Amino acid sequence: MSSEELVLEKILSTGLVGIKKSDLKREFTSFDLDQTLNSLVNDGKVCVDKKGSAYYCWTPEVYLKYLNNVDPKFRILNDRIKFIERKLDGHSSSLRDAINSLIELLKAENIHSQKTLVNLDNFKIEFDTILTKSNNSIGWIGLGDVRNELSQKFDLNKDEFYELVEQLVNTYHNEYELSTGGSEGVIVRGLLHGYVRSI
Repeated sequence: MSSEELVLEKILSTGLVGIKKSDLKREFTSFDLDQTLNSLVNDGKVCVDKKGSAYYCWTPEVYLKYLNNVDPKFRILNDRIKFIERKLDGHSSSLRDAINSLIELLKAENIHSQKTLVNLDNFKIEFDTILTKSNNSIGWIGLGDVRNELSQKFDLNKDEFYELVEQLVNTYHNEYELSTGGSEGVIVRGLLHGYVRSI
């Protein structure tokens, strides 16, 4: 055992009473007790305090119990701290719920702000990119396929996507051509147009 372990074991064995520093010095003569005690105090493993005319040593947990028994001011302070801890524990779940609600609200606000960043110009850029890389030999691509890609990028629902497609085709009518068919798309003159290509 190291000198620190020996001293700590001896202090632990004395319990609430603690042990005089002078008694430790008489028992442990083979090493520098002051240096060992300083190391234990610095590591938070031992407390040294004056009791009467002598210095006594305790472990921190036992020292708190000792102070609670002999010092009425400490006991009152300790009781107040425990009362505050109980109050905080009682409020911690409601505080946690409030924080989680705030986080959800901020996430929703963030999604909303992302949606507001979608405008016809940046939608057109992404729309054209998909048309360019996805064109088959005849140039047509299903609007449902385009929606699947763009809806993830811009966090758009189906209605928002097709509203932007309508704006895009109406604004740049010389650049796009729609064709009937498909399972989803834009309604033009009462017919579902589910395919698009660049002109």
